[in-house]
Amino acid sequence: MKRNLFLLFLSICVLSQLAAQRDSVQLDEIMVTATKTDRLLSSVPLPFQIITKQQIQNTGGSRLQDILSEQAGLNVVSQVNGLGNGLQLQGLNPDYTMILIDGEPVIGRYTGSLELSRISIHNVKKIEIVKGPSSSLYGSEALAGVVNIITNNAAENKINASVKYASRQSTDLSLSGQFANEKWRFYLFGNRFGTQGYDLSPDVYGQTVSPFSNYTIQSKLAYEFSAKSFFNLNMNYFTEFQTNAYHVISGRDSIKVDGTGRLNNFSFNPYYTYKLTNKTNVVARIYSSIYQSETELFKKETGQLHYSDAFKQTFLRPEIQSTCYFNKKQKWTAGAGSVYEIVNTSRYGDLFNRYQDTYYGFLQHEWDPVDKLNIVSGVRYDYNSSYHSQWSPKLAVQYNVVKHHSFKASVGTGFKAPDFRQLYFNFNNAAAAYAVFGSDIVVNELHQLEKDGRLLAYLFDTNLIGSIAPEISFAINFGTHHEFNSHLNADINFFRNNLHGLIETRAVALTTDQRTIYSYSNINRAYTQGIELNVNARLNQRMQCGVSYQFLDAKDRAVIEDIKNGLVYCRDPVTLESYRISKKDYFGLTNRSKHNTSIKLDYHFPKQDMNLSARLLYHGKFGVTGTAGNVSGISIPSSDINGNNILDRNDRFIDGYFLFNLTVSKIWKESLTLQLGADNLFNYKNPTYIPNQIGRHLFITLLYQFKRKKS
Repeated sequence: MKRNLFLLFLSICVLSQLAAQRDSVQLDEIMVTATKTDRLLSSVPLPFQIITKQQIQNTGGSRLQDILSEQAGLNVVSQVNGLGNGLQLQGLNPDYTMILIDGEPVIGRYTGSLELSRISIHNVKKIEIVKGPSSSLYGSEALAGVVNIITNNAAENKINASVKYASRQSTDLSLSGQFANEKWRFYLFGNRFGTQGYDLSPDVYGQTVSPFSNYTIQSKLAYEFSAKSFFNLNMNYFTEFQTNAYHVISGRDSIKVDGTGRLNNFSFNPYYTYKLTNKTNVVARIYSSIYQSETELFKKETGQLHYSDAFKQTFLRPEIQSTCYFNKKQKWTAGAGSVYEIVNTSRYGDLFNRYQDTYYGFLQHEWDPVDKLNIVSGVRYDYNSSYHSQWSPKLAVQYNVVKHHSFKASVGTGFKAPDFRQLYFNFNNAAAAYAVFGSDIVVNELHQLEKDGRLLAYLFDTNLIGSIAPEISFAINFGTHHEFNSHLNADINFFRNNLHGLIETRAVALTTDQRTIYSYSNINRAYTQGIELNVNARLNQRMQCGVSYQFLDAKDRAVIEDIKNGLVYCRDPVTLESYRISKKDYFGLTNRSKHNTSIKLDYHFPKQDMNLSARLLYHGKFGVTGTAGNVSGISIPSSDINGNNILDRNDRFIDGYFLFNLTVSKIWKESLTLQLGADNLFNYKNPTYIPNQIGRHLFITLLYQFKRKKS
């Protein structure tokens, strides 16, 4: 911790001393996600973050996880089986962060997390991130916040192409074209990404990540009927094919399997905008999306089918929204819609359809009563076919004390009903040496295992197994923004999320053949709280720096009460004596680092027309929940070595680590760009606990842009 704080303090001091040249840090950009209306960044009263197109290009990244993993406070975490990555925001699990593309949700969370590598960033204009509950606008999946990926629109006639080759025979090919005239605008984007995967455990059959390739096609059509009437049609198609080879470990069993996996996702989004008056507009939209995945694995020795999995999700959402500029100081936004979802999967033990319907309405008021004060208030009502109704209010205030200093505060509630997976999951994963049962069926499954003599031990309170309820959160964010001068600014935000009934994956039992049984349970009155600090400086016309830091404290309040009551014990690793632990001994929830820091430097060489982008990232120590085995052939030991079911100071933690990423770009005549880069230059690896950290990754990229000259 001391090393991390010293690094942060030193960086801020350097920025403050070097920032001596006058240059502007712009806050006049428009943001949409925070209020579903156009709003200047300088007047957004909610904690937010913008990742610009230039910042994305400077990193040389290919997929969404590449850019998000470099942001302090945004933690890209592996899924429970070691495959795929999700996004953790303000210490909350990936399930509670809504991922949008052009304002519409990305579906396909069949393991809980949304796989970030599905999303290419070559067609991205910017990424808007709103932190804190956003249920008052976006519903139950926005408990932690919203990440909105805004893609390019056609503005002129031009063609862009890029070719990237990287370590492990990874290739990334992109081609886009945009065409525009007075009435029509059309944008078309295509991407092919492929890799031979990587292997962090060469002594185990198969690879940590198997070879795969995917294709993305996006089209955006816009037509202006008149000055008051507009039509847009957005379509996205994604498909991926994977060749799998796994060494499955389950207790004493060891099985080698081969097979294939395939997934498809298609979305269709027409919407119509009509200006009723100069002050009022109406938008009617229909968003539909279908996600499908299939996997088959066969025993290598016999060719016998070992495991198969099928999943299909259908999502349909009609919505209407109207915004009225009541006067110069007030703006009202109202909307209503419905969501129809169907899930069909072998993971529920049959192939029957499961349905869930939601009907909602929302109202938002944006008000600037005086020049220095702006207030955003709103509420959303959701009626769910499984869990009836829920109100989600929000209030956010920003006060500009002086011209260059402002305070902002927001409070809001969030709600998340148990999803299909948490209710009906019936997944006995022979390929990964674990099983997951939804809360509605786990008790019966455990009783059957016990009856058959296959249950070795319970790992969780038997009175709580199978008991699950909706999650409710209440959050407070308070922060300040200060511009020291026109080239140096800082933001600090304090956050607290009080969670009632947070649903977590829990190991509930162990079978006689060492297979771990997981289910879902509520953690009573958990909380996450912390501080986010961002300092940005343009040191001169050539150099720009940024430092970001997050401190996170995430704990189960039931555990804290047990500690106060003297009910939690620990064993000293040296003397082996047991003793009652104190509050200071309790570290918190698993898979969460208390300290995260990023330091970024961008430097432009004008004579050579070159750019250098360097990023240093630090992730503090954390603890994990163990598994008896996974599809990588590796058993993951729990950090809880003394068996008291919490993380305390005597447990085994994954040490904090640094990552250093570097990219150099050379530009010729504003049309041709060559990039050379290295991610994880220090070659940090941890195959067991961090399988998504692949070691040093080198790449070379060539980008070309052709613009049609105006006659």
